[in-house]
Amino acid sequence: MGGNRDNIEVTKKDIYKVGIRWLLSNTSAWNWERMQNVAFAWSMVPVLKKICKNKEELGAALSRHMSFFNTEPTIGTPLIGAVAAMEVQRAKGEDIPDDVFNAIKSGLMGPMAALGDSLFASTGNALLLSFGMGLALEGNVLGPIIFMVLWSAVTLGFSMWGVQFGFREGLKIMDSEIFSPAMIAKATSFLSILGLTVVGGLSAQFVSLSTPVSWTNGESTTQLQTILDGLMPGLLPFIVVMTIWYLHDKKNMSVIKLLVILIIIGAVGSLLHVF
Repeated sequence: MGGNRDNIEVTKKDIYKVGIRWLLSNTSAWNWERMQNVAFAWSMVPVLKKICKNKEELGAALSRHMSFFNTEPTIGTPLIGAVAAMEVQRAKGEDIPDDVFNAIKSGLMGPMAALGDSLFASTGNALLLSFGMGLALEGNVLGPIIFMVLWSAVTLGFSMWGVQFGFREGLKIMDSEIFSPAMIAKATSFLSILGLTVVGGLSAQFVSLSTPVSWTNGESTTQLQTILDGLMPGLLPFIVVMTIWYLHDKKNMSVIKLLVILIIIGAVGSLLHVF
């Protein structure tokens, strides 16, 4: 891009368009080589059309954003907005080489992904799902509807705020205390603990397993489940959850294999009247 064009005007509406494009396309054309690069470049189009003088400049700008990019879609929106601001600053004459764009993205997309995975993919989803599933298990049709509405509202709300925040910060986002390494490390650690606590609560609430096995000694009948409950209420569900965690986390067993194993064990156990 060339020339100082101070008359460029990029509005909030344009930045919202960038955010909406990213929100709707962040996993579109996802590929193993460069991950979310196509979605990132496509999201920049509303701003690039405002600042590029011709198709050649537009093509060069889009090519610049076809480099590797991968982050958590919601928490990553401030980075999308910041890069859009950098494009505007460059069009107005500031010296921002192509390497700086890649450096900003490379420096922040990893920490933002870690924070986003802890906040949204783990903790946030678990909390919203627990609320929706609780209603659904009681036969309330509003369970999945409320989950969908709340999840959409949180995702849309943060995404629109994030892209505007990033656009206001521009290059200064690297110095923002919110996304400093220390702050991200603290937030990730806290959210990881909170997420594990939530998952533990959900496991105790929604994983149900008991055994009808019993035996008779003279006139006395002993229930195995009574013994297990005396040792620790919910012992069987706890064993199931910990076994699944061990096989998945330590033995790298896929979720599909674990589901098949659970189905087989459940069917055999039911037929044999063990569970």
